[in-house]
Amino acid sequence: MKARALVLALAVAAGGQVACGLDLGGGKHPAVTAFEAFYWKLQKGDLAAAGALVVPGSEAERTLATRRAAAADAEVARGFALDVSREPDGELAGRPAIRLHGEATVTVDPAGYASPFGVPVPHQVEARLVEEAGSWRVAAFRDTVVAH
Repeated sequence: MKARALVLALAVAAGGQVACGLDLGGGKHPAVTAFEAFYWKLQKGDLAAAGALVVPGSEAERTLATRRAAAADAEVARGFALDVSREPDGELAGRPAIRLHGEATVTVDPAGYASPFGVPVPHQVEARLVEEAGSWRVAAFRDTVVAH
């Protein structure tokens, strides 16, 4: 079962953000919504908030720890569009798991530059989420910038 979802987060002049969603598959799965929240925090550089959405002791937690060390050089996102497919991925420690994979276009202001529209940067994303106590959490993720 595959569903496609497109989420666009836009920065507004006051520095806030507006999130708009378009679901193309009959209802957005809660795991997709959880990943969108995680991915936005990750791209904004709010790694502490992103860490609150991962499974403690997981591969995702270790990956975030590595990113914290390199956070000073990271570009901060202005918005993103996410197009992912989801599929059941069995269980992880007795809990239901889902795998997401697809593409993201992250709009950034490169370090040292500011532009009215930002620069779009394509990414390949993959994540494994597990249901824990009624909510979905990220157990593992990969976010790869595609050379353009």
